[in-house]
Amino acid sequence: MHFPTLTVRKTLEFAIQCKTPSRQVLNDPASYRRDVLAMLLDMYGLVGCADTIVGNAFLRGVSGGERKRVSIAEQVASGASVEVWDGSTKGLDSSSALDYVRSLRINADILQKSVVATIYQASESIYRLFDKVMVIDEGRQLYFGPIDEAVSYFESIGIYKPPRQTTSDFLTGLTQLNERKVLPGWEDRAPRTAEEFEQLWRQSSAFDKVIADVEAFESQITQDGRGDELREFVNRTKMGTEHEKMRRKSPYTTTFFFQLARLMKRENEIFIGNPTQIIFKVIYNISFAIIVGTLFIRLPHNTSSYFTRGGVLFFALLFNSLTSLSEIPKAVSGRQVVYKHKALAMYHPAALSLAQTINDIPFSMFQVLMFGSILYWATALQRTGGRFLAFLLILYVGCLCLTALFRLIGNISPNVDVGHTISGITLLFMILYVGYLIPPQTMHKYFKWIYWANPLAYGFKALLSNEFRDINYPCVGSSLIPRGNGIGIANQVCTIAGSIPGQLRVNGRRYLERGFHIHAKDQWKDFVAVVCFWLLFVFLVAGVMEFVEFGNAGYTINVYKRYPPHIDELTEADAAEAEGSGMYREIPPGGPSDEQIAGGTTYTWADVNYSVPVRGGERQLLHSVSGYIKPGTMTALMGSSGAGKTTLLDSLSQRKTIGRLEGEMLMNGAPQPRSFRRITG
Repeated sequence: MHFPTLTVRKTLEFAIQCKTPSRQVLNDPASYRRDVLAMLLDMYGLVGCADTIVGNAFLRGVSGGERKRVSIAEQVASGASVEVWDGSTKGLDSSSALDYVRSLRINADILQKSVVATIYQASESIYRLFDKVMVIDEGRQLYFGPIDEAVSYFESIGIYKPPRQTTSDFLTGLTQLNERKVLPGWEDRAPRTAEEFEQLWRQSSAFDKVIADVEAFESQITQDGRGDELREFVNRTKMGTEHEKMRRKSPYTTTFFFQLARLMKRENEIFIGNPTQIIFKVIYNISFAIIVGTLFIRLPHNTSSYFTRGGVLFFALLFNSLTSLSEIPKAVSGRQVVYKHKALAMYHPAALSLAQTINDIPFSMFQVLMFGSILYWATALQRTGGRFLAFLLILYVGCLCLTALFRLIGNISPNVDVGHTISGITLLFMILYVGYLIPPQTMHKYFKWIYWANPLAYGFKALLSNEFRDINYPCVGSSLIPRGNGIGIANQVCTIAGSIPGQLRVNGRRYLERGFHIHAKDQWKDFVAVVCFWLLFVFLVAGVMEFVEFGNAGYTINVYKRYPPHIDELTEADAAEAEGSGMYREIPPGGPSDEQIAGGTTYTWADVNYSVPVRGGERQLLHSVSGYIKPGTMTALMGSSGAGKTTLLDSLSQRKTIGRLEGEMLMNGAPQPRSFRRITG
């Protein structure tokens, strides 16, 4: 779980910065960060991909094995004194797994860390790197002690270890009756269940020695006073503890403002790390501004444009609100990374929320300036510098306010579906009760509170006040009644709200007061109300991110029920019949038939080359790879992490969507049908 647009180097740099000890311990923190980063990159074989983005399922980055090693290196960078690793070698090849356990050994030896790890399919070389081993089964302890004494202990209770079997395989197969071997003469005495193993363990001298060692260690710690010494050292590693004693109780190594500064830098790197999204947003905003601007181009300076001007202002405010909906999936998708970093005590989630808010300011300013400038001058709104700047300012604060609101909804929602549902209902009521579609004087009394609690309504009132406060346009002929020959303005009245009988012009302030119950003198009061809503939402987002967590109670896996396999015996007659059937002799031009595919498929590929575009040219990932697979056989695809295993499988299954794929790939000697991509798993 990482931010996909960050490079490997930036990901590890940030983790190291958040766990850098204070100057009470380090004289040169910059050198410390540089040295630790170089050590982690070299230790986990990440030097070659240090400047490659991490990526994810949708964004191409480092390979799966390299991403796994990035996760491990990030955990090591946390500087924990006790490390617990659960199945961390899954997805690593044997060489990388050995290097990983060696790095744990180095951490334990040099940094004096306590390390506990569960390892799957550990080789003898990996097993020998540990000091002690614990064997459990069904939640019961079977053994705990030095690795060299484990085999001798279990042999003492009748379990035999074959000479060429690895110690790890021997220990994991103890309670499997079909795997273990019993010493001669122990057939009736050797333990068979976890309860029997546990009973023998508690009765052994090895168990008594473990209990004695624990009691002796606790007694020594109490006598030496090492606990106070350790707490004092930990306090010195934290920033700010020399001036602020409350900082000593905090689990975080760095101060809140230090975290805020680093998070602002990281959020900026995440944002600019996806230039495609930035370009799309720019084109999107310009396109809509041009479309709407030309739709209402050069509004006339008479009363026929009064209601239309309100529509332009309403759309301008609504458009920037709708673009803020992207905060919901962003908040949900990045939640697990935030939870991980919080568990590692890297930073306060509240500091992250403030960093995101601060980073919203420059891009939102650019977005509103770009969209508002085109729309404002194309529709011929009030052409004065003060009105234009006020228009942009109100739109800008409204955009920030709605961005914070939808970020809040995303953080209080357990998933994206719930977030979109809540935001859809919220946005519906905000639009209906903004004061434009339903004028305030006609709203139902039981729902009018929505109008007063609606930040969009205050922003819309401020925009209307800014536009209409100095307008005094003439009423057009179609709006004057009665009409007829010889009837002058002295005997006519304009049908526009706010008009005065006998007067041709309609004052903009009176139009707002009579039509929308808006007072132009309250323009900046409404603006301040939007700012207050923004600050409220920012505060709530910080609190929710700091104290509310969804789905962070642990990890789950899918367990599938096993059924005994059904095996059909193949006789010589069956083999002869299949050989003479000629199933694969005639292949249709469009590819093999369903019967041929169901009966067995031979897949061949020759000179497969795959290249992807990179900055400055192309990078070839596959070089003239050839091979074949046939029914009834299993082929192992092997290679170190990052060798191209997944890339080759994706290419053979025609799942690559970018880059250039070349080569011949045949199914039963014929090219694949168009449906091949959909029928491969």
